[in-house]
Amino acid sequence: MSSEITPINKKLAIISGNGDLPFNILESAVSNGWNGVVIDIADNQKLKSQSNWKIYDFKISNIGKIFKKLHLEKITHIVLCGGISRPKLYEMKFDFKGLNIMSKIAFKGDDGALKILSEEIENEGFNIISANHFLEKSFSPKGHFAGPKPFSTFQKEIDRGYEVLKSLSKSDVGQSVVIQNGLILAVEAIEGTDEMIKRAGKLKFSGLGPILVKAPKINQDMRFDQPVIGEQTIENAYKSGFSGIACKHKNVLIINLEKVIKLAEKRQITLFGF
Repeated sequence: MSSEITPINKKLAIISGNGDLPFNILESAVSNGWNGVVIDIADNQKLKSQSNWKIYDFKISNIGKIFKKLHLEKITHIVLCGGISRPKLYEMKFDFKGLNIMSKIAFKGDDGALKILSEEIENEGFNIISANHFLEKSFSPKGHFAGPKPFSTFQKEIDRGYEVLKSLSKSDVGQSVVIQNGLILAVEAIEGTDEMIKRAGKLKFSGLGPILVKAPKINQDMRFDQPVIGEQTIENAYKSGFSGIACKHKNVLIINLEKVIKLAEKRQITLFGF
């Protein structure tokens, strides 16, 4: 865990989406002496079953109520983590603060929306911490670290995929592409990585399977939108006929790293940090 921020005289709120990442952050925070609460906006059952911290359930549309609770709990720092699906606005009932913020971000891309949200959080007096602070040992290692040895053109495929990603990031698009034989089969859009993998699997050619290339966008605010892979990513890649996954070294978190490595070995999926 980073030494830049210590838990002395501080109180943490984990704003939790779905998946294992919020639970892993909670474990790290507790083991490093943090006290705090969880604001669950995605009905994360794993957190509910294993957390000793207070857990408050809120709708993502009730931002004003969330801020009020954070102030009552004397929260100083916030970490936002876990998956959150883009809501259907017509189904949501906003409080006044939520409506005010939504009016500012409704037609923004991810980066623009997150910038506005970060300003609103900081204006309330809270400090935002990246998930990286709690999971430094979970970053993608450098080079080949699991699965079969990379085939001869593996690095060439990665280079091509990463160049495309960098070009796309200027337009605030996606953190992943799927490449095979130098051709881009899919670009991550609003559906997320798992659904993109399934889509690309239906488009793949015969021979060596596609490669998922994952990296953050240029100037991406990692406090909000941390690229991650996990066991489900490996399973989806296996079912879709992929040969490997390449992640930007020190920029992509691997949830449950040891389990992911074991599963990649079992499924014969090459894992590589570039």
